[in-house]
Amino acid sequence: MAESSRADFIRRDLEDIEKCDVLVAYLPKLSAGTCMELFYAKLKGKKTVCICRIENPSPWIIVHSDVVLERIEDLENVLKNDFGGKGL
Repeated sequence: MAESSRADFIRRDLEDIEKCDVLVAYLPKLSAGTCMELFYAKLKGKKTVCICRIENPSPWIIVHSDVVLERIEDLENVLKNDFGGKGL
């Protein structure tokens, strides 16, 4: 991937985060990109949910997540109950 393509990819990701109400980060394994998106979302004041199957996740993941789930099956309930279900 060319350098400009990489930068465009990241720019589009950050623009999507700017537009969202809630960021859902899926971390079945450690991902630098997903961790950066999680950090950026919190920096921008977004609500964040992390579905994390990593044993002993980094404090960076925990601190930048409003909710940490182990199972994706619990996501719908969290979005409806913890974040008011505002059309999510």
